[in-house]
Amino acid sequence: MIKEQSIEKAVDWLRDTANAYGTMRGHVQYTEANLRRVKALEMSGKVGGVGEREAAAYASDAYLQAMVEYRNAVAECETMRALREAAQMRIEVWRSQAATQRQGI
Repeated sequence: MIKEQSIEKAVDWLRDTANAYGTMRGHVQYTEANLRRVKALEMSGKVGGVGEREAAAYASDAYLQAMVEYRNAVAECETMRALREAAQMRIEVWRSQAATQRQGI
């Protein structure tokens, strides 16, 4: 049986991490857009056909750095999302257990 104190902690944690999670989601969207920006900047400085410029942009150090930043942002955000989902699931299980107890089952 999940203790009520554990649920209070879960609810408090969900509340306390809401802003951080929103910031993380924003950072993921920013880094995703930055990938496109870096690609465009890298392509604009190259000569040749579109395919050649695109290949050079993808191979650039600047694009690699943008990819690493995107990967890190997604990993951090997905970790927080998974933890938040686990806290929400704990609350739902407690609700179900509490309802069962009230019914005397």
